[in-house]
Amino acid sequence: MNIDMDAMVSTTDISKSFGKYLAASKKNPVFILKNNEIESVLLDIGTYKKMVEAYELVQDNVLAREVFEQPTINPNDQDVFDIIREVGAVDNAGKT
Repeated sequence: MNIDMDAMVSTTDISKSFGKYLAASKKNPVFILKNNEIESVLLDIGTYKKMVEAYELVQDNVLAREVFEQPTINPNDQDVFDIIREVGAVDNAGKT
């Protein structure tokens, strides 16, 4: 990831001119330095929401992959359509 040097600000500078950097974060993330290392990032709420949505989508995809990769237990080596018919028959048996 490339970070523009102009987008970096020290904790001292941000504490003195927070409003200025808050306004700047509406256009681009502001990277906050502490002891010359990036400590935090100041983002506008729209960017943050997009990041959270993207993260949740990735997590959903990971979970789906884990579920679909689970081995299934099918001791009678039944066809998937036979299993669906069985489940439907059990569901319909309870309805009268």
